[in-house]
Amino acid sequence: MKTKYSQLLKIKKQNVDSIENEIAFLNSKKLSIENAINELASEIRSIDKPRKGNFGKFLTVSYSFDSLFSLKKEKKITLQKIEYKLIKKKEEYKTALMEYEKIKYLEELSIEQKLDKIKKDEQKLLDELSMMTYKRRTF
Repeated sequence: MKTKYSQLLKIKKQNVDSIENEIAFLNSKKLSIENAINELASEIRSIDKPRKGNFGKFLTVSYSFDSLFSLKKEKKITLQKIEYKLIKKKEEYKTALMEYEKIKYLEELSIEQKLDKIKKDEQKLLDELSMMTYKRRTF
């Protein structure tokens, strides 16, 4: 049943759904970055620094260690940014969901009022019809 809130309810529902999709996307992105950080950490742990030997080899291993460590640091910063966005999106989702529920309640209330009015009109019509049939029988 259409009400004056139907279009607004549809828009609010689309807004809630889009925020849910963004949260799901951010969660998957967060998970992939966490996996990348874990892989980088295991690579860093697997690097064996030479105790003796060629200095060039030592520099190469040290450079790869430093580059992996800085990449891990960048990933952690990215992860923090995503977590911040996720917190903001969850707050936005909460307010959007409350707005959606308010409009949904108003629409249900409006539908209920319309149904009550239809029932009353139907009852009046039935009463009028019964009065007419009663009068026909008595005359």
